[in-house]
Amino acid sequence: MNEIYEKFAKLICEQSLAVQPGEKVLIEITGIEDGLAAALMRAVYEAGGQPFYNQLRDSLQSVWISGAGADAMAMQSAWDVRRMEEMDAYVSLRISSNPFDMSAVPKEQSQMYRTYYERPVHFDTRIPHTRWLVTSLPSAAMAQAAGMATAELEKFYYRCCCIDYRRFAQRMEPLAKLMARTDRVRITGADVDLRFSIKDTGVCVCRGNRNLPAGEVFTAPVIDSVEGCIRYNTPSMYSGQLYSGICLEFSKGRIEKASCQQGSQSGLEEIFQIDPGARYIGEFALGTNPFVDRIVGDILFDEKAASTFHFTPGNSYQSCGNGNSSKIHWDLIYRMEPAFGGGEIWFDNVLIQKDGLYLPEELQPLNPESLRAELAL
Repeated sequence: MNEIYEKFAKLICEQSLAVQPGEKVLIEITGIEDGLAAALMRAVYEAGGQPFYNQLRDSLQSVWISGAGADAMAMQSAWDVRRMEEMDAYVSLRISSNPFDMSAVPKEQSQMYRTYYERPVHFDTRIPHTRWLVTSLPSAAMAQAAGMATAELEKFYYRCCCIDYRRFAQRMEPLAKLMARTDRVRITGADVDLRFSIKDTGVCVCRGNRNLPAGEVFTAPVIDSVEGCIRYNTPSMYSGQLYSGICLEFSKGRIEKASCQQGSQSGLEEIFQIDPGARYIGEFALGTNPFVDRIVGDILFDEKAASTFHFTPGNSYQSCGNGNSSKIHWDLIYRMEPAFGGGEIWFDNVLIQKDGLYLPEELQPLNPESLRAELAL
């Protein structure tokens, strides 16, 4: 594993963050992880940078958030904002021993935490002012959620993450250019019928400089343009609660009705009542990573899976978005393969994807079979 850690740390330092001499890098570890974190510190030192680190535990965070008042959260936020403002780059290494640790936090406390801590530290400071990267590391808990042996999950993880992101970015660029000149999008399938515009909202390529694994091209719908409905066919966690079969119905961009086949209906409603922006879509993205060939129950992986798209209620990114503001950003995922009913994606009345495969000649290099041999390191 030491060899893999060093290889992965070098990739993060050189390709994802491009650390330069004299730069300060905050490495934040959630859970117990020493091997990769230590390798990453060494890589930052070798690049001439200065690493700093902070270690958190979900089990302790849940206790603190459950009891802290708004004043305490604001005080902690102020400290961490000042630290974040000093940083040039930020890395979050997340490893969970139990994905349900945060489920014990009362909902009103979770909302307070997002308002007084998460938004000022991460949305208002870290995202716009640092080069940042987030990844979830393999663990026994992740393996169990994915129905895989721990060793199998570790191989899957590094196969998905340790790839040539410079070449990958080149392959995603034609899709980004097509999206940038597209106005109307239509998506149809077994449980989806959506119509919306992405005109002039900007397009970004996830090239390994934000999340690992990387591999998505994302934009946002014009905020009031979304019409239709979708029943997502991939389960998703939110604040330690598992939801599946989430169905959203839209009118003039707004979620008018929300339901789920599994999970708390009242809990789902509360999520979309957090603030007005929670009922609007902040991101539309196409997943392109050919090595993410299964759903493992972790959004950072699942949203990158080839032959998927995600349609995200909540906050929109400043770099390519529609101006929507919310305390939530919930990447809900729809799979387009024939095994899940298939589907079609149309850009300005041109069919660009059918059953998860791209049809235009300039986009066919993005299909999984074409990419796998080309990207592996």
